[in-house]
Amino acid sequence: MSRIILKQLSIVNFKGVRNLTIDFEDSTSIFGANGTGKTSVFDAFTWLLFGKNSEDKKDFEVKRLDKNGNPIQKTEVEVSAIIWADDEEITIKRILKEKWVKQRGALDAVYTGNETLYYWNEVPLSQKEFQSKVSSVLDEQIFKLITSPTAFNSLKWQDRRNVLIQIVGDISDRDLAIGNEEYEKLLFQISNKSLEEYKKQIASTIKKAKDDIKTIPTRVDEVERSKPELVDVQKIEAEILFKQKEIESIEKQLLDKSAAYNEVIKKKTEHQNKVFELKSELNSIEFEIKEKAKLETKKDTSKVDSIKNEIDKKDEELKTLQTALKSLTDKRTSLKAQLESIDSNLMTLREDWKKINAEEFKANESDCKCPTCKREFDNAEEKIAEIKNNFIKQKNERLEVNQTKGKSLVSEKKNTEEEIKNLDSRIEKGESLIKDLQSKISSLRADLMIENNSKGNTISFESVVSELVSKSEKYQTLKSEIQKLEAVTFDLPNESNSELSESKKTIQKEIDALKVSLRTTDQIIKADIRIKELLDEEKKLAQEIAKFEKIQYTIDNFVKLKIDTLESRINKKFQFVKFKLFQTQINGAEVECCDALIDGVPFSDANTASKINAGIDIINSLCNYYQVSAPIFIDNRESVVDLIDSDSQIINLIVSAEDTKLRIENKQENLATI
Repeated sequence: MSRIILKQLSIVNFKGVRNLTIDFEDSTSIFGANGTGKTSVFDAFTWLLFGKNSEDKKDFEVKRLDKNGNPIQKTEVEVSAIIWADDEEITIKRILKEKWVKQRGALDAVYTGNETLYYWNEVPLSQKEFQSKVSSVLDEQIFKLITSPTAFNSLKWQDRRNVLIQIVGDISDRDLAIGNEEYEKLLFQISNKSLEEYKKQIASTIKKAKDDIKTIPTRVDEVERSKPELVDVQKIEAEILFKQKEIESIEKQLLDKSAAYNEVIKKKTEHQNKVFELKSELNSIEFEIKEKAKLETKKDTSKVDSIKNEIDKKDEELKTLQTALKSLTDKRTSLKAQLESIDSNLMTLREDWKKINAEEFKANESDCKCPTCKREFDNAEEKIAEIKNNFIKQKNERLEVNQTKGKSLVSEKKNTEEEIKNLDSRIEKGESLIKDLQSKISSLRADLMIENNSKGNTISFESVVSELVSKSEKYQTLKSEIQKLEAVTFDLPNESNSELSESKKTIQKEIDALKVSLRTTDQIIKADIRIKELLDEEKKLAQEIAKFEKIQYTIDNFVKLKIDTLESRINKKFQFVKFKLFQTQINGAEVECCDALIDGVPFSDANTASKINAGIDIINSLCNYYQVSAPIFIDNRESVVDLIDSDSQIINLIVSAEDTKLRIENKQENLATI
């Protein structure tokens, strides 16, 4: 394992430290009251290496401040260190230097910024060369994790989790499934997907199947409603047969006129029997109507529920449309603001073009003289001509750049205007759809109010019976037929055949009408076949849901096994701290996380001592994995009585109220005061 040791750190004008040199051993303690610069020591070391403070911030005040909080100018910030790495002593130095420039004719120099100087073993380097040297000794990200006990738990949980999985290596699904038939079958089904993707696919399939199965009853009801009224096929066929025999009889009568009288008597008897049959059928319909009336006088909320469901459905559609409309409106507002900006930029370019175009060349007397001796050049006219040509060339180039920008902005403006026009059309259409939908919702709410009011009224049994009777076409038809039949009289036939011929035509029309009514049977059969198909589909969907829910259950069990295995492998790498990589939700689902636990207590809720020891435990494991160690800076070290062992160099930052200046104490030395 590579061991990096900080041997010496020198700080000049860094933050609150004016001049400080510290020699370090394997264990060094830095004592001081609050504000004396303990943390500045750690900040100086990280700034030296990476240009950031110990909290990984690049933008922080490096310079010392005066009493008003302003940086003290004309001072250089310098931090240098002697470190031991890979059996080699290395000297590193970083200097922040102010740049002061005195302009021609000015009395005082002006501060123009800072420059940073880098040294490696006293050899000056560029920033890129310096960072490359530092990285060759220790990667910046690894350095942060192994030098501060709080660094690892300051990462996002996703980053913490990735580091832990790197340490133990990710678990292969194939290896985990070996020996379990269900798990092996599951992974075979996944093929080119990840387990998480397959899980989402299964959930999506189950949701779609459940959504589809919900629609089956409604679709069955629609088919059921479309079916024509059921007819008595046997009765109609018997009636057709009966009428066909009547025709045969008429035909016989036409052939044998002598049988006409007896046929009239027979027909009268059959006529009376027909009236009796129709009255019996009428009584049966009356009984069915009364039974139906009993049911209808009971309160029925199905229609109210249907209207409410329709209102809810329309409300959801309205919300979706309103959300989409707002998105389009916001985009249009943004584009209009963009258009105004383009117009403003175009106006600026036009003004600039005018200014540039109006510029004229003016010769400067100093251009014809030597800047040193002030003697005029021998070729002054050629010099002036050269300067003028350069002026014209630069002017033309500036005009050309201006025109190019203008053309680009004009094109951008045209595209933006087209996009706004398109959005206006879409917004207008969306507003129309919303208005229409709101009208439909208002109409449905009115229907709901009417239906609720009607449900509150008491409907009498007699009135329902009367209404059903009036609506029953069959009842009215039978009653009318009975009245017609009862009005029929039977007279002896005359010698003419015309009456028999007309009777035959009438009966044939009745037969034709009865045959037409039989066609409704085919419609009913087709409807019943469709209903069976829908019910079979419902059964199939239910079986599909059960099948995929079983796969979903297997996936959950497999994930749980992977969770337990992964947590077990990771936690074997640590002594003081354990990690929880998955959180069980209320619905039983496992959600990824990465929480450090100290004796079962979350890291965030633990006391300072436990957090520090947990951090040292994590650093020990990380050092073992990365095969490198570096100085560990332990802030608030006074909070820890017993610190767990570590092979890394330890630098304790200890709050000590009586130490108004930093006091350094090494393991080999009793006391060193700075």
